[in-house]
Amino acid sequence: MSGRCGWRAVLVLVALGCAPFCPGQDAAADVPAEVAPRLFQTRPGRFEIVVPDGIDPRRALALGESVWSALSGVLSLPGEGFSTPVTVRLVPVARWTGPDAFTVGVEPPGLVSVRVRWGGGGEVGVARRAMVRGLILRQAVAWHGVAAKLTAAGWLEQACVGLSIVRERPAMMDAYQQDAVAAAAVPSLSELLRGEGGTGEARVWAPATLWLLLQLQVEPAAGVRWAGWVRGITAGADPLAALPRAYPGLWADESAMELWWLTAFQAQSRQRLLPLMTAADSRAWLQDRSRWLAERGGEEVVLDLEELPGLRRTAWGRAELSRRLGQLRAVMGTIHPYYANAALSLGRIYEAALKGDESAVRTALADLQREAADGRELEETIGAILDTAPRD
Repeated sequence: MSGRCGWRAVLVLVALGCAPFCPGQDAAADVPAEVAPRLFQTRPGRFEIVVPDGIDPRRALALGESVWSALSGVLSLPGEGFSTPVTVRLVPVARWTGPDAFTVGVEPPGLVSVRVRWGGGGEVGVARRAMVRGLILRQAVAWHGVAAKLTAAGWLEQACVGLSIVRERPAMMDAYQQDAVAAAAVPSLSELLRGEGGTGEARVWAPATLWLLLQLQVEPAAGVRWAGWVRGITAGADPLAALPRAYPGLWADESAMELWWLTAFQAQSRQRLLPLMTAADSRAWLQDRSRWLAERGGEEVVLDLEELPGLRRTAWGRAELSRRLGQLRAVMGTIHPYYANAALSLGRIYEAALKGDESAVRTALADLQREAADGRELEETIGAILDTAPRD
């Protein structure tokens, strides 16, 4: 199947409503295998991953898709992608010489380039933050062009990192809430918006930035106001001074704004409602977790899910199967009911693949295809009914 998407993989992706990734469409997969570095793309206009020989790009590709999906709404990312993607270069730890774990730069005519130290442990967390900063700056370029004041504010970066983690692993919301409740003091809006991420009481910084982001999403006319505020601060505007201008009439004065923030922090940190993914989010999450990339003959291909039992013969394959199975178990309480059966079948595929049971994989795969299609049909049918229901 070299050079083509596995047909069963395509059926699953199409049933979930997402376009499959095929070499020759989205990636420079025709680079000869002996040439280094190699170049891969998540999807057009999103992330371009550049790796030397010896580094497997799959974790970075999966992370890039996860980060983009989580931040597409809060950063107003274009559905068709940018005219030029964010380039992410993975540099082996043995060849890394800089003092920081990653760097992000903007070059004329608006190219955003990220370099990440890869290897030695913790590289996924480093790459997540680097990709988030790269996306913020790439959107800033799209909004403002190349300018000296383009800014990826520390609090916004931290909030987006937290949001991407929670979207990927919803159980992390509990950990953030525990950190927030245990905090000795709540950072003020001034400390939060004008400080540097990770300073002071580091454990409360992550939930505080995330709570601020989430709270501002539910205020009146939040969509337009939030987008305008973020657009301004990426051009260098003072976020604290710009906040009341972006949300006019919400606060009478500075003390009222601080009281609003303290109340919002306590409300968010004590909210005990189990988050439920939307149908679209559930579909996109399942599509992402059922998509497997491999390199064959110098080309990147999408694996047929029937091939997964073969992955158990490699250390990476066993670890990734176990990781994805754990992620499925973690989201079963939050996946939308339309796609709960599809999620269970995907989990059965991974369990059978870990055991090397090819027959069980085929049976679960047939169930997954049917249940994904049923879930999509139910989503569209109920949506059409709600669209035509009386509003009074």
